[in-house]
Amino acid sequence: MDSLIAELILLRKRVATWILLGFWLFMTILFGYVLPYYAYKGDIRFRERGGQVLLTTLLPHNLVTNLLSGFPFFGGTIVLILGVLAIGSEYSWGTLTPAFTQRASRLKVFFSKILALAITLVPFVLLVFLLGFIASVLIALKEDQPIDLPSAWLFVRALGISWFILAAWATFGVLIAVLSRGTALAIGLGIIYGLVLEGVISEFANEISLLSYISKAFLRTNGYSLLSSLGASVTGEGPGSFSGSLVSGTQAGLVLALEIVVFIAVAATLIKRRDVAGSS
Repeated sequence: MDSLIAELILLRKRVATWILLGFWLFMTILFGYVLPYYAYKGDIRFRERGGQVLLTTLLPHNLVTNLLSGFPFFGGTIVLILGVLAIGSEYSWGTLTPAFTQRASRLKVFFSKILALAITLVPFVLLVFLLGFIASVLIALKEDQPIDLPSAWLFVRALGISWFILAAWATFGVLIAVLSRGTALAIGLGIIYGLVLEGVISEFANEISLLSYISKAFLRTNGYSLLSSLGASVTGEGPGSFSGSLVSGTQAGLVLALEIVVFIAVAATLIKRRDVAGSS
C-alpha cells in the first residue's frame, strides 16, 4: 500500500501528467463540440441542408456516442505517452536502482506503478465526460433544445469501456518504455505505431486479406469495435473516424484484455530479469 501511495503521489506531482490531461481535454472539446458547433453556426446554407443532424449529435442525449470516438485515437496516443513516462522516466533519471534496493522487490514496485497508472486513468475518463456534458448542455440551452440524458446503463458501460481502452494503450506504453529503457525512443515508436502503422494497415486491410487478419489484433481496431457495440459511429472522415474492418464487441473485449495481460507480463518479466540502466 505504501508503494502504491508513493507512486500515486509521484504521478500527481509530475507536470507531464497534468499537461497530458489538459491536452486530452482540450482536444476532445475542440473536435467534439467547438468546431462542429462553429461549423453549424457559421454556414446558414449548411444548416438548411441538414445541419440539424449535426446539431443533434451535440446535444446531451448523444453525449456518449459523440465522445467515445476520441478514446481510441486521441486518448489512446496521449495515455500511451503517460504510460511511457510512468516508468521510462525512471530509467532516464536512474531512480529505478535505488527504488529496487531501498524499497520493496522489483515486481512489487512495478505493479505499484501499474496500479497507480490505472487509477490515474480514471480522471482521464471522468473529466472528459464532465466537460462534454457541460458543453452539450450549453449548446442545448443556446439552441432551445431539450436536455435529455442517455440512459444510466449506457453511461456506465461507456465509462468502463473508455477506461478499458485507455488502459490497453497505457500498458502498451509501459511495455515499450521497458523494452527501450527510456522515454524518447518509446514515445517515438508509440506515436508511429498509433498514428501511422495502424492507420496505414487498417486503410489497406479491406483490400489485402493478410492485413485484414493482422489489423484485428490492433488496439485501435478493437477499441473502435467496442465503441461500435455501444452504438457509436466510428466510420466516416476526420479525427476519430475509422476505415478498417470491425470485429464483434465480445471479441474486441477479449483481445484487449489479453493484450493488457501480455503487455504487463512481458514488462514485468523484463523488469525482474534485466539490468535497469537507462538507455535514453
